[in-house]
Amino acid sequence: MHCSSEGPLYSLEDCPEMSLMPRLFGSRKPASVESARVSHVATATPDSARPLRVQVYREAYVTFESGYRRKGVVMDFTGTGLRIRFPTNERLPDVVTVNARSVGIEGEADVVWQKNTEAGLRLRG
Repeated sequence: MHCSSEGPLYSLEDCPEMSLMPRLFGSRKPASVESARVSHVATATPDSARPLRVQVYREAYVTFESGYRRKGVVMDFTGTGLRIRFPTNERLPDVVTVNARSVGIEGEADVVWQKNTEAGLRLRG
């Protein structure tokens, strides 16, 4: 049996095939939530664990303790460190000297991570 209606709207009671829908999917949810059921209200806060990074594409040099110097590109930086990309996958030592005057960074840095041609450096001091 198909539901038919004289007008464009009809109720579930008029159509026996549709009476199964509320039993399958339940009734509508209440418009508001009881305050007794709320244990914690979540609010959006900015992620303060990581400082804001400045996206750049500037030339930099990294010097090893032995005096060997590599040219790279600073991809982004913060007040505490930078991400630098090199043309090759050479491994960096644990401590290097960074010279990236175009972004105002000079001094010793610890190599925190290295993946393929990119490295993350934490500035000392």
